[in-house]
Amino acid sequence: MSFQGSNIGRFTEIRTSFSALDSLGYVNLLTHNGDWLSTNEFLFSVHRDLGDTLHIQESDSVMSINGNIIAISISKNGPSNTFFNQLTAEDIAQLRTIQFKISIGDTIKPYLKRIGRLNPAVDMVFFPEVDSVNLLNRDLRWLSQYFKPRALFFQNETDSVSLSSLTHFPSLETLFISLPVKGTVAFPQLPHLKEIMLYNEEDRISVDADFFNQMPDLTSLTIINESDANFDWSSLNTLKKLQSLYIESDSIILKDVYVHHPHLSALHLGFNEVEGASISDIFKKNKLKRLSVYSMDDSLKGLYSEVLPDAFPELESLEFKNNDSLLDYSHLKHLKKLKYLTVFGKAGNDTTLYKLNQLRYLSLSEEFLKDSINRIKLQKALPNTVIAPNSGACMGSGWLLFIVPVAFFWFYFFKSKKHRNHDCEI
Repeated sequence: MSFQGSNIGRFTEIRTSFSALDSLGYVNLLTHNGDWLSTNEFLFSVHRDLGDTLHIQESDSVMSINGNIIAISISKNGPSNTFFNQLTAEDIAQLRTIQFKISIGDTIKPYLKRIGRLNPAVDMVFFPEVDSVNLLNRDLRWLSQYFKPRALFFQNETDSVSLSSLTHFPSLETLFISLPVKGTVAFPQLPHLKEIMLYNEEDRISVDADFFNQMPDLTSLTIINESDANFDWSSLNTLKKLQSLYIESDSIILKDVYVHHPHLSALHLGFNEVEGASISDIFKKNKLKRLSVYSMDDSLKGLYSEVLPDAFPELESLEFKNNDSLLDYSHLKHLKKLKYLTVFGKAGNDTTLYKLNQLRYLSLSEEFLKDSINRIKLQKALPNTVIAPNSGACMGSGWLLFIVPVAFFWFYFFKSKKHRNHDCEI
C-alpha cells in the first residue's frame, strides 16, 4: 500500500517505521489483509476495500482516509457535539474504529447509541488518560448493550472482571490485552476469536502450559513478553490451527514449531540477544511464506547460509535486521518465490541485490537510500521493484519505536528493562 499524509507503521512492530522516498510524500508499506497499522494518533486494520493508495488526514479526534471518516477518538478535547450531530448514516457506516481516552460520560452516550445502532461492529481501542480498571469495567458493561465489535484493544490494566466481561462480546475476532496484575487468568470461550495479542509484564501472571486451552481455534498469536516474566512456551503447542506467530521476548524457546503448528505460514521473532533464544528448529524445512527476524546484537546465525533456500522453499516475504556491512544477498536468488525483502540496519553489499529481479518490493535503510546514487543504481537494476526506505527512532533503551506520538500512548507496554543497555543502531 501507498500512504500519504501521516506517519505510518505496523502496530506491533515497535522497532521500525517506513518513510517517503519521493517528493510527494508517499510511503510504501508492505501490508496484508487484517494487519493492524498505526498513525500518529490512531489504529486501524487493513481490509481489501481500502484501496492501494491511501490519503490520510487526522486530528486529535478524527481520522479520514480518502475522504471517509474511519476513526474517532473520544477525549476531553473532542469530538464536539456539533461533529456528532453532523455525522450522517453513511459516515457511520464507513467508521472502523472508536478510541476512548476518557471514560464514557452521559453526554456522549446518545451519540454512541446511534453509532451502535447503525454500525455495531466498529472496533474499539482503550487507552484512557486516567487508568482505572473499575471505570473500564463499567464502560464495557454499557458498551456491550449496543456494540458487537470485531476487535478490542486494552492499553490499561485489566482484572478478572474485565476478562469475564468479554463474554458479552461474542463476536470478537481480535483481542489485544495486557495480562492482569492480580487474580487468576481464565479467558472465557469466545467462539469467533481468531487473533490474540498478549502483553505480559515481569510482575504479572505467569503463562503456564494450560493457558491457551480455551483458544483452540486461534489462527494468529502475538506475544510481547518482558524478559523476566514466567512464560511456558510449550503452552503454544495446543494451537494446531495457528497460521501466524509473532513473538517479542528476550527468551524464546521453540521446539518442533512446524510439527505443533502444521499450518504456520508467518513467523516473526524479535529479541535482544541470540544467546537468549532457542530457535534452531525454525531452520528445518517448512512451508513458511513470511519470515521476520530481529535481534539487537549480531545478525542471526544461519540466516544467510546456504541452508536458507532449502529450509524455506515457499518463502515470499523476508525481513531481518542486518549488522554486516559486507552482507552478500546472492543466495536469496535461490528463493524462487521471494517477492518482498525488508532489511533493517546496514544495507550490506548492495551490488549483490541487483540480481534479485524476482523482487516486487525492497526496503532498505533510509540512511542508505537518501544517497541518490544508491537509489538510482537500485532503481536501474530493479526497474519493476518498489523501493521503500525504513527507519526507526531510538528512545535510549535499545528498543526502536516507530512513531513517537503513538509510542507515548503505548509506552506502558513497551517500557525498557534495566539490562537493555545496548547502544542504539539504526
